Amino acid sequence: MKKYILLLFVSLGFTSLSAQNYKMKVTKTNGETIEIAADAIQDITFETTQSPQEPDRFITVAGIKWATGNLQYDKGKWKIADHQWDYFKPRYGFHNSSSEAYKYEIPQAEDQIDHFNYGVCGKNALTYSNMIFANTTKTDISGKMYTDDKLQHETNNFQEAAFGDIAYWATNGKYRMPRYREILELTEKASWQFGYVVLEGNNRLYGYLVTNPETTPMKNRVARELTKEEIDKGLFLPCAGSRYDNTNAVKYAGYGGYYFASILFEDAADWARSLQFDNDGVYDNNGEDCRHGNSIRPILVE
Repeated sequence: MKKYILLLFVSLGFTSLSAQNYKMKVTKTNGETIEIAADAIQDITFETTQSPQEPDRFITVAGIKWATGNLQYDKGKWKIADHQWDYFKPRYGFHNSSSEAYKYEIPQAEDQIDHFNYGVCGKNALTYSNMIFANTTKTDISGKMYTDDKLQHETNNFQEAAFGDIAYWATNGKYRMPRYREILELTEKASWQFGYVVLEGNNRLYGYLVTNPETTPMKNRVARELTKEEIDKGLFLPCAGSRYDNTNAVKYAGYGGYYFASILFEDAADWARSLQFDNDGVYDNNGEDCRHGNSIRPILVE
């Protein structure tokens, strides 16, 4: 709590005020008024309170401090998901084929969103239009904000920003999108175990648990149950699927995970670097259509 004290010159003011029976009248924003006799006032204190800051939530894997949840917009509030496995309207169980997963659509609610177009923030953060995305080759947007989709006009003003790093913008600079080299470090230096966490109702939610290896990094595509204790010690990335352009429908949930990095793919203007995975493997050299809505697993800003 910060406190600012405004001293009234008691010796000069209150003696004369009380002699004339003055009162201080305060009118609140709701119209209510409060009156206090001047001779009853010792001093006036203006105080501002600061909400308690949420502690940093991260897990260090491959030397990188990853947030312990995907980025979410939840009924007017931006946040890191409450649990590592959380995503809105989850698909429990596992799709055995990509064609089956493609046909299975899950519409996102207008006020609960965790799949985002590439490079949007501010007024564009929640769009699913296929016309709105950042589209400048070779510009790494991690920790940066811009006023234009060509990323020519960088800004530090969170109110003006309309394109750039959505994780950085949404958390007021506390987290950022992962850079492509950080995606590579995660796939090359960490161990990956495909599996599921058992939730209420015996529902199985699938994803990969990524951990620091004791020896040589390994990737195991054979699914097994992952305990919540195991997940607390590693990075769990759910198979949250991908939202297709010009629609709020998510496909491939329960089959694969698609996570944007912070730069476009080589010389492409509408294809972004990404981390992708399913039960067939983990891929760090694929791109994702910028018009699609993908997950964001932020990194703590240091």
